[in-house]
Amino acid sequence: MDESYQNALAAGIEAKYRALEMSIMDDIIRRIRKAGTITDAADWQIQRLIILGNSTQDIEDLVRKAVNGNEDEVRRLYAEVIEKEYTRDRSLYEQIGKEFIPYELNPELQQITDALVQQSSEELYNITRSTGFMLENGSGRKVFTPLADVYNGYLDDAITGMAEGAYDYNTLVRRLVSQMTASGLRTDHAFSDGGGDYGVDYASGWHNRVDVAARRALLTGFGQLTQHVTDLNAQRLGTNYFEVTWHAGARPEHAAWQGKVYTKEQLTTKCGLGTGPGLLGWNCRHTYYPFIPGVSERLYTDEWLKEQNAREATPRRFRGKEYTAYEATQKQRQMETAMRARREQVQLLRTGGADKEDITIAQCKYQAQLEQYRSFSAAMGLEEQMERVYSGRTKGRISPSPQVYAQWQAEQIAKAQERAEKRRRADQDAAQRGGST
Repeated sequence: MDESYQNALAAGIEAKYRALEMSIMDDIIRRIRKAGTITDAADWQIQRLIILGNSTQDIEDLVRKAVNGNEDEVRRLYAEVIEKEYTRDRSLYEQIGKEFIPYELNPELQQITDALVQQSSEELYNITRSTGFMLENGSGRKVFTPLADVYNGYLDDAITGMAEGAYDYNTLVRRLVSQMTASGLRTDHAFSDGGGDYGVDYASGWHNRVDVAARRALLTGFGQLTQHVTDLNAQRLGTNYFEVTWHAGARPEHAAWQGKVYTKEQLTTKCGLGTGPGLLGWNCRHTYYPFIPGVSERLYTDEWLKEQNAREATPRRFRGKEYTAYEATQKQRQMETAMRARREQVQLLRTGGADKEDITIAQCKYQAQLEQYRSFSAAMGLEEQMERVYSGRTKGRISPSPQVYAQWQAEQIAKAQERAEKRRRADQDAAQRGGST
């Protein structure tokens, strides 16, 4: 499957889990805002018990709503994979005079597909049962905090802190919103990625953002189905040769073998088929198809592959740093995640009734990120993928007005100049003191 096709297939499920992430954060802020309006001590204690006592059921309700109908959606997506991947080899059957068996008359392939549909549906549900946030533990280190503990721990501490006057409501909301959006809802399924996935927190173990985990669950199943289809077709076509696909921005280890023809044994020895870092492994977007020498024509010549590898290995410069094609795609993913977090921050600050200035600052920072993203993508020759940024729950305009943003930019420039002037004076004073000794 090519990358654009993979993105199109996974987009709906991925958006569903992003919506779950936003629903949970929105619910937490709503609870804090409600508790913050209670002034009578007795009423506050009762409300606190209601909020914390109902949290578990509310979490389950949010999750159930998010995953409702998953199996039907997953089955539809797998049907698209079959339609595209199984039938693409039909012409090879016709060229060598072999009978092509339609999918609806192929019980073996139907059985494999049913098993993978069930596997993916269960995985998508299990993802939501082990979610939480990566939050600071007080010593500056981030740790995975289960969702129930966020409700019953951090939420309780927040409400208590307000009641005791430890901090004001706006400070609390601003701090908690920043914590949650910087982390994102995650799943505690441990894995070893090796592909530089933007959802991994290296300091605290392998915890994946929930939308990335859902996406991976589907793409893993799609890859397994494609492999089964390819192996069945190759067996019936009587070939032991396969052509591996090519895509732009491949990690360097994969760029070395993509786009070429191999025997089934070489797929294992040279491409690492069946291993995490290899073909069809962690985050791998490659696949392979039957190839019949003397009948099939290669999609990519050795000369073309050599030219592409040289071009992608040549770094491009952006704001003083150089990026290869692979490094640029990784940077682009990071920027998209940061923008999505900032959009969520704006929405949650609005939900919590935060100070207008805090909301405006968050909006301006988002606009600055967006402009940098567009400039970076153009400089690197990459298509913008804003569908990765939108959470689907935008309440009102996220970007500020041009006038407000221009004023904020001018203030940032003035502050930067002021800091630079202070550093210059400090360096000058240090030089004078050194010269007088």
